[in-house]
Amino acid sequence: MSVCARPASVVACLVAAALGTLLLGLAAGSSGFGFAASEIVWQIRAPRVLAGFGAGAALALAGALMQSLTRNALADPYVLGISSGAAVGALSAMLLGGIGAATVSAWWAHWGVAAGASLGAFGATLLLLGLSWRVLTSSGVSGNQEAPVSLLLIGVMIGSAGSAVVTLLLTFAPEVQLRGMVFWLLGDLNGATHWIAVWTALLLALAATWPWAHQLDWLARGDAWAATLGVPVVRRRRQVLLAAALATGAAVATGGAIGFVGLVAPHALRLLGLRHAPWLLPASALAGGAFVVLADAAARTVVAPVQLPVGVLAAAVGVPSFLVLLLRGPRGVRR
Repeated sequence: MSVCARPASVVACLVAAALGTLLLGLAAGSSGFGFAASEIVWQIRAPRVLAGFGAGAALALAGALMQSLTRNALADPYVLGISSGAAVGALSAMLLGGIGAATVSAWWAHWGVAAGASLGAFGATLLLLGLSWRVLTSSGVSGNQEAPVSLLLIGVMIGSAGSAVVTLLLTFAPEVQLRGMVFWLLGDLNGATHWIAVWTALLLALAATWPWAHQLDWLARGDAWAATLGVPVVRRRRQVLLAAALATGAAVATGGAIGFVGLVAPHALRLLGLRHAPWLLPASALAGGAFVVLADAAARTVVAPVQLPVGVLAAAVGVPSFLVLLLRGPRGVRR
C-alpha cells in the first residue's frame, strides 16, 4: 500500500506538495529558477504566489461543490456563468478606466478591474438565483431530480450570453487596451498582488460548507434520499450555489479567467479515492492552489523572459482531461 493511500494520508501528501509548490513559485522568475534579492522575493513573487494559490484553491473548491450539487463530474465553476459575468465586469472596467492611460493605469489595474469583476460575478449570481428560484425551491420531500440539470442549463445560457458581451467589448476595445484584455481573459497573474480578498472568500466558502459537508454526499444520491435523512435540501442548494459563486468571483477577480482548475482537481482526487465531501473539499482547495502555482511557475520560466498567461498552461492540462472525462461519459458523482 502506498504512503498516500488513505484519505488522511492523501491530504497530508497534498499539504506537503502545496508547501513544495509554494517554495517553487518563490524561486521561479523571468530569468529562470533561483532566489533573487529579498525585496524581489517578498514584494513581487510572494504576493503573486499567494494570489495564484488562493485563486486556484477557490476555483477547485467551487468545482467540487458544483459537481456535488449537479451530480455531474463534468461540472466546474464556469458552467454557472459566474466567470462570464466577472469577465464582462472586468473588461467593462478596463474600458471605462482607460488602462492605456498612464495616469490611472496603476491604481485602476489593481482595484478598478477587481471591483468590476466582483460586481459582474455578483450580477451573474443574482441572475442565476432569479432564473433558478423555482427550481431551487421545488424539491420538497419527494425530491426534484431535474433540478441539477436545470441549474446546469441555466448556467450555460448565462455563460453564453456573457461570452457574447465579452466578444462585443473586445470588438470596440481600443488597440492599446486589447492586449491586456485578452491576457486577462486567458488567465494572467502578472501584477496579481492583492491576495487577501481571494483568501478571505476561500475561507468564507469553506466555513459555509465544510461543517455539513457530509450532507453533500447524501445530496449526491438524490434529493429524495437526502430529504428522508433530514437534509434541508433547498437551503443546502442555495448555500452551495452562493459559496461556489463567492469563491469563483473572487478567483476570477484575482487571476482572470483561469479555466479547467475546478474540473481537473476534484476529479483527480476522486481517482485517488477521495470521494467523501468532508475530505474532498479541503483536498480540492490544496490541489487547485498547488496546480495554479505550478502552472504559473512554468509560465514564467518555460520561455523566459517572456511570461505566458497561466490559463494557457492550465488549459494544456485541462482540455485533455476534459476530453477523457467526456469520452468516458458523465457518470456523475454518486457514491
